[in-house]
Amino acid sequence: MAQATKDELRRERLREYDAALTAARSPVAVLALFAKGREARAGGELLEEAFAATAVEGVAEADLLPAAVWVALRHGDVDTVIELLMRMSRTEFVLAAHEELDAGYRLTKVEERRPLPDVELLLSQLAAFLRVPRDVVAIISGWGADDPRTAAEIETLLEQRFGSPSAGQPASGAVAPEVVRAPDGGQSAGLRMSSAEFSALLNLAPEQRAVLGTLVRQTEITITAQG
Repeated sequence: MAQATKDELRRERLREYDAALTAARSPVAVLALFAKGREARAGGELLEEAFAATAVEGVAEADLLPAAVWVALRHGDVDTVIELLMRMSRTEFVLAAHEELDAGYRLTKVEERRPLPDVELLLSQLAAFLRVPRDVVAIISGWGADDPRTAAEIETLLEQRFGSPSAGQPASGAVAPEVVRAPDGGQSAGLRMSSAEFSALLNLAPEQRAVLGTLVRQTEITITAQG
């Protein structure tokens, strides 16, 4: 009965561990949008090297995240980012514990541990690198990548600090505008773009972007040429 209880506790802890790994994916996906937006404004800079060299208050130089993390972020490779964070993490999750005799015949507690991704370190280093207050990055990462506020707010912050994206580069989290044929199958065509792309195109103010975001959440908007 005691063994069965230990097994049940371990399974429960495994579920908690898996839930922690899943929860880490959402903020990492948002931080990837920050990286993509900054890359769109790179202008030839080697951003991965600058990211790796960014100092973080209270973190030793040897503990800073490497350039590979930035490379994975700018490609939106959440799995690789999580793996790298776990490889370097000093935060561990205790799955189970038992007692056994050591070499000196003393009863010793032995714990089964697994690493947790240090998302907080990533958030701090990226915020320092982008010169955006850490609490602001934390709030946006909490919204999630699919929240309509996220892409627009990231674009606003990056544009204030680094200007508009380079020619031919899409905004963070955006895809190239899609060519759309006329509903009647005719030869005329239009462009379909996200609200973030449209905001960047017209250089809308934050208040205007918020209004646009509300409108597109309620309905699909079509803009036609004046007759």
